[in-house]
Amino acid sequence: MALATLNDLIKITTKNKNAVGMFNVINYEYAVAMINAAEQVNYPIMLGVPEGFVKNYYDLDTMTSLLKYLATTAKVPVAIHLDHSKTFETTVKCMRAGFTSVMFDGSALTYEENVEQTAEIVKIAHAMGVSVEGELGYVGRNGVDQIDPESFTKVEQAVDFVKRTGVDALAIAVGNLHGNYSFEPKLDFDRIKAIKEATGVGLVLHGGSGIADDDFRKAAELGIDKVNIFTEILDFGKKFTLENLPDMTFLQYSKALADAMTEVVKYRMEVFTCGRTL
Repeated sequence: MALATLNDLIKITTKNKNAVGMFNVINYEYAVAMINAAEQVNYPIMLGVPEGFVKNYYDLDTMTSLLKYLATTAKVPVAIHLDHSKTFETTVKCMRAGFTSVMFDGSALTYEENVEQTAEIVKIAHAMGVSVEGELGYVGRNGVDQIDPESFTKVEQAVDFVKRTGVDALAIAVGNLHGNYSFEPKLDFDRIKAIKEATGVGLVLHGGSGIADDDFRKAAELGIDKVNIFTEILDFGKKFTLENLPDMTFLQYSKALADAMTEVVKYRMEVFTCGRTL
């Protein structure tokens, strides 16, 4: 199946009132598990590559070639997404490599700087047929930041941001944090609904690991189109490795990890899609 953009997937989630999952890819086994899960659920998926991975972890061209091959041979639409890029250079580099979707995270900038830099990325990306996700508000990290309603995405500012930048999707702060929660997160559902109705663009929920299943479903029904998951699959991979690798050959372990990870991703996708399929 052809590669999809984030915009392509938002059209599907908007129609179905559900969300697509974006899962960050660490290696081949993770990528295969994600594609297998998406095919079993019969719903699109986004394969994510954070900027830090591009800079420090693996060769971009090699990983992009792998992801493009898996995506084009998959039975469901697949988008290749750059996650949390904070630099112009990395964002453009990934678009040139073949990514179909990029997130430019200007949330640490002043509002005007965020608007200006995001708008420039959008101009380039749209000329290349690539979708763009921006971020407005501040989604912090558990253990470092506290939930602060003052840092939540404001409806009026979201309208202005979308109008001036032309983003296809907006990552919003509504009570969510990155990493493992040390408390029960409470999402501001009224804010999600209001931002969706006011902007009309795709909405993205970061910091998904640890949010209750029913809250995911409600958020999707109210307008969240994309949910990011990384910590949960990272923690699962570590736990699985510690428990199983000592008793397996590496080849056995590699296959077993992919099979086990498929079930984790499949479960998450079933929650985000609210049980609906293509």
